[in-house]
Amino acid sequence: MNGSSGLIPPTAPGALGNRAGQKLRQIRERLNLTLRLVEEASLEIAEAQGSSEYVVSTGRLNQIENDGSLPSIYKLYSLAVIFHLTVEETLALYGIPVGRTEELRLKSQQARTHRFAVELGDPRRQIHFPIRFDPGFRPEETVFLSRVIQEWGEIPVGLLATLNLKRYLYGYIGLEDRTMAPLLRPGSIVQIDESRRRVANEGWTTESDRPIYFLELRYSYECCWCFQKGRELTLIPHPLSNHGPRTIRVPDEGEVLGQVVGVAMRIVQ
Repeated sequence: MNGSSGLIPPTAPGALGNRAGQKLRQIRERLNLTLRLVEEASLEIAEAQGSSEYVVSTGRLNQIENDGSLPSIYKLYSLAVIFHLTVEETLALYGIPVGRTEELRLKSQQARTHRFAVELGDPRRQIHFPIRFDPGFRPEETVFLSRVIQEWGEIPVGLLATLNLKRYLYGYIGLEDRTMAPLLRPGSIVQIDESRRRVANEGWTTESDRPIYFLELRYSYECCWCFQKGRELTLIPHPLSNHGPRTIRVPDEGEVLGQVVGVAMRIVQ
């Protein structure tokens, strides 16, 4: 490859595999586990999962530890369970930058509307979080949030799971997607309640009260108003968006993932 491309030459897979294998052997020996005990533990995992892909035989583990051989994702998962490692820690042994997931994701183009996941990563990792608010803070009023947070502290990221964050799906409105503008501007992040997948054809009086749905189609995600009659689902854009309505058949051509119940949106682009 031409050196002027600016790309960094990748580390040889064999070198990564050798270092990772050595580290896995050290962890195994520290836990006082023989090759046979690892195989027996992996057999239990394979039985629980109903797949022999999770089995790490003594011969295969010997190759992984000493020959730099790369394990399959199933065997890597078994080793993570048996060695009491997180999946993130196990992938890091092979040079996979799980901790940079969000950073690298932001470097990619964000033109299309899509779903995204909230990465909690290692539940023991500490993050900054507001832990004390001004006693006069009234959540029903619009405020400058920075001025009502009295104290920031560090909490384990795993604690966020107890805040019911996993109840919702999240979607990103692509920078080229003006289907629901100006109600939902391009670049918005929407919160989706997947328990509300049934399309409501009536029951609102203003456009701001009309339910907005997030849909997964064959080749794209869409976020818009909907009208359903039988298996025919009409996707209805905002009248100021310069898009026209279109009709699909469900579930053959797409499905409703849920109703948009929250949005984070920039007013000035």
